[in-house]
Parts: sequence; structure tokens; C-alpha cells
Amino acid sequence: MAAFLFAPVRQETWRLLRRTRWLMAVLLLTYAYTLPGTPLWPPLEWASPTIEGLAQGGLRVARLALMLAGLAVLLATTARARLIYGLYGLARPLAWIGFDRRAFAVRLGLTLDYVEHAPKPARWLDALRAPLPEAAMPATYTLATERWRACDSAVILAALIGVWAVLAWV
Repeated sequence: MAAFLFAPVRQETWRLLRRTRWLMAVLLLTYAYTLPGTPLWPPLEWASPTIEGLAQGGLRVARLALMLAGLAVLLATTARARLIYGLYGLARPLAWIGFDRRAFAVRLGLTLDYVEHAPKPARWLDALRAPLPEAAMPATYTLATERWRACDSAVILAALIGVWAVLAWV
């Protein structure tokens, strides 16, 4: 929680929460109106959300908000190239099932580059009508390799122990 005292993390958190507000509203309403339970307003009968549904929906929205806050810390404190290289390194075990982690890293990097430098039209319809930019040469994308350190192993081990403890507790 102390990380949210810093302005970059706080701004990134609000940006992510603002971008997902409709998802959160739909999630809350879906749970509120589809889970059976005690109606919140009994005179409305079937048109009333349930107390249990609101509780479960609120729990899901809170979990999503916490995940977005964690993502905001990661995005605000990690350079994009290091973040992409970290995902590239974590995807190494997926190569055994045919996942091309190099293509994933390049596509992710180029997509993030495009999103960052894309012109912002005034309206979404203008974006559809705008001509595509002239691409002179294909962009090259390189990642600097990072050395594996003992603290990297310690963090992964701590995360695995944490997941194991949570699963054993449930």
C-alpha cells in the first residue's frame, strides 16, 4: 500500500481503474442480478438484485481492482523493455508446447510502441476514416538481455510458496 503514496503509481492506478470502470459495473450487475438469494428490495421481486449477488459481485470487483493496482505498480516502476524481457523469460517453459516466445515479445513490443505513438483522433469514426500511415521500412525490435540473479530465484520461490500456502489453506 505504501507504493500508492507515489504519484506515478497513483496516476497509473487511476488510469487503469478508469479504463475498466464499465467492465467493473457490468461484473457487479451481472452477479447482483444472476445469483440467487435474498432480494435487496422485496417489493420489486424478480427485478431486484440479490444481497448475495451484490456481495459476490463486490468481492470480484475488489479483486479486479487489487490486480489492477498491482499491475499499476509494475507498469509505473518497470521500463517497458525490461517488462517485455521479463515476460519473454517467463515464457520459456511454454516453448515445450510450441509457444514462440520471440514472436510474442516482438508482437507485444511493437503493439505497445504503436499504442504509445498512435495519433489520437477526436472521434472514433475519424480513426476509421483516416488513411493508414505510410510505412517506409519495417521497424526492428531488440531487447537487451538481463542476467539471472539470485534474488530473481528468491522472488519466484517466494511466489510459489505463497501460491502453495493459499491453495493449501483453501
